[in-house]
Amino acid sequence: MRRRTAFLALFILLAFRFAGAQKEPLTLDAIFTDSGAAGPAPQEGKWSPDGSVFSYILRSPDGSQGDLWALDPKTGKTTVLVENKVLSRLNPSIENAVTDEREKERLTRYAVAGYLWSPDSKALLFSSAGNLYLYDLAGKPAHPVAPEMGDLRDPQFSPDGKWISFVRGHDLWVVSVAGGRPRRLTHGGSKDILNGDLDWVYPEELDVRTGYHWSPDSRHIAFLQLDQTDVGETPIVDFTAQPHALVEMQKYPKAGEKNPKPRIGLVALNGRQSWLDLGAEYIPRMQWADSKTLSVQLLNRLQNELDLVLWDIQSRRPTYVLKEREKEWVNVHNMLRFLPRDEILWASERDGFRHLYVYHRNGRLLRRLTHGDWEVTAVHNIDTAGGWVYFAATEKSPIERHAYRIRLDGSGLERLTGQEGTHAVSMDPTHSYYVDTVSSLLAPPQYALCALSQRSCEAFFKSQPLDRFDLIPPQIMELKAPDGALVRMMLLKPPALEPAKRYPVVIFLYGGPHAPVISNAYGGERFLWHQWMAHRGYVVVYIDDRLSAIPGHKYETAVYQNFGFVELADHRAAVAYLKSLSFVDGERIGLWGWSGGGYTTCFNLFNAGDLFKVGVAVAPLTDFRDYDTLWTERYMGLPQSASQAYDRSSATAYASKLTGRLLLIHGTSDDNVHVQNTIQMAQQLLDAGKTFDIFLYPGKTHALAGTATRRHLYQQIADYFDRYLKQ
Repeated sequence: MRRRTAFLALFILLAFRFAGAQKEPLTLDAIFTDSGAAGPAPQEGKWSPDGSVFSYILRSPDGSQGDLWALDPKTGKTTVLVENKVLSRLNPSIENAVTDEREKERLTRYAVAGYLWSPDSKALLFSSAGNLYLYDLAGKPAHPVAPEMGDLRDPQFSPDGKWISFVRGHDLWVVSVAGGRPRRLTHGGSKDILNGDLDWVYPEELDVRTGYHWSPDSRHIAFLQLDQTDVGETPIVDFTAQPHALVEMQKYPKAGEKNPKPRIGLVALNGRQSWLDLGAEYIPRMQWADSKTLSVQLLNRLQNELDLVLWDIQSRRPTYVLKEREKEWVNVHNMLRFLPRDEILWASERDGFRHLYVYHRNGRLLRRLTHGDWEVTAVHNIDTAGGWVYFAATEKSPIERHAYRIRLDGSGLERLTGQEGTHAVSMDPTHSYYVDTVSSLLAPPQYALCALSQRSCEAFFKSQPLDRFDLIPPQIMELKAPDGALVRMMLLKPPALEPAKRYPVVIFLYGGPHAPVISNAYGGERFLWHQWMAHRGYVVVYIDDRLSAIPGHKYETAVYQNFGFVELADHRAAVAYLKSLSFVDGERIGLWGWSGGGYTTCFNLFNAGDLFKVGVAVAPLTDFRDYDTLWTERYMGLPQSASQAYDRSSATAYASKLTGRLLLIHGTSDDNVHVQNTIQMAQQLLDAGKTFDIFLYPGKTHALAGTATRRHLYQQIADYFDRYLKQ
């Protein structure tokens, strides 16, 4: 194996170690607080439609207090837009407003908006616990929207600002902003028929955040209908209920089973309805090109063919514009934009990296905008008058994200963000300003207002710095696997290595596409917990294998129908390097991961008992047949035609090979990776006569959320490594 440790060799010495300075000990109590060690941070930042204000919510650590703030981009000054006594009623924190754990996770995981700006920037619509409130910024008292109704979800303003739409009872409704009774636009909504509402899979695996869209002229709503009648169900059991456990049946299509049947509906405000049914397996995207044309993306079951279709709502005729094909799978994106002169901005991975292209609406390729062995990760905005596309990319570094712009003719590529780290940019509608949120490994997020014309940024909020703690500078390096593939590692070494002493190792990993564990971004409580472990005498190592070490479709496809052994080969290369270090005890190496990382932990522990002594698998996916169609079949194909691949990649199939110690952890109400995965793994281990440990968190979901729960979880993981690895 050829080692290349000098590439990044990032000893990120960010002046966090001041000679003679008294440091506060990094404890679990310091890490696991309501708002984290870095303190509260702005939430739900968004620009008003006229670009006059950037608004955000700032709450107290426990969420009980909070104000909605307004940043004036012209002056840089911040003022309170909605004070706590009003905000606490109209938009309390999720933790305080919602008791159901699954609903909390849905709202948090999918960043469901708690407030919206009206199109004229004169009012705000607040959403909380199924209730809506319209707040006039002119000072009029807030009033409830459809107060006689409850469980109102996914509210939206019509583009002209005259209507508020929402989903209730799996159907679409509208109500006039001026007042009046709500009107139901669609009918027949139920648990099986979702009109404008979303199932579990579309938000989770396709990044869909709404099931309907207003036309630009506010005359129609296009909506996604999902027919779940034939979708299988999985029980979610509340064992804490008394006197009998409560069972909720979740519609959840598992690999190889039937999906919900999608089609697009078009409904006018008078209730007149029509349908576009093209027989697609998935409809991952729809958006309006103009008031008369709806764009729809169609994806086949194997997810290796994606069609872009334009639907003329007057003639009811679809026009197929372009098709993306891949041997393995096509990654869906959110970068489609409609430009003047019948041009379309599109992103494609046809050369192995996602880049931007411009097409004509007739499907003719006009020009390519970006090039290189890096990828575009998001389109921020398009200034058609100025001729610029603003986007995020990995051009500077695969472990960072920066903001760029390029002219619509493909010239003038320019990086806008300079500070090292990971940047998230929100541009104002006038293309004059942007808010830049940046963090790095040892620096929690700071928020700055940037003026494009002056190329200047001014911070308006900084998280609580971490220099009060004795943090260990991470060391990042790159290695080559035996076949030349790239493997990236990040090390946290105990701060005072004793000569001739060899230390146990804890490896954190995921192992899979689109999920790197190493980035130059603040990692929050998990990163600080790893710092705490290093201070307690562990060498902590993060590993990104070839699937995620370099962002790009070119590299991630190595996993297709071959999960497990591809990643393990790279992990072996990383462990070989670790064993060559004088301070590493090669006989005491443990690993842990969450979700897909829990799968990798089990798979590696079973198939590489010569390398790993202890494993902790949190919410592990243990057999791909137990996971959803969209994610699983994207990488594995259909189990009916790829049964050998499913058998070969199943972690449960190798349970009899366990030689070390394994702790399985799961929440009993996990509706993402069902607890069924852990129970089936336990059964295989029992059948093989293996000793293992298991811990269940009653009523908790995939995130195992809550400060007390997270502290308990991480203490438990630490105790397990102390018991079986440190001794």
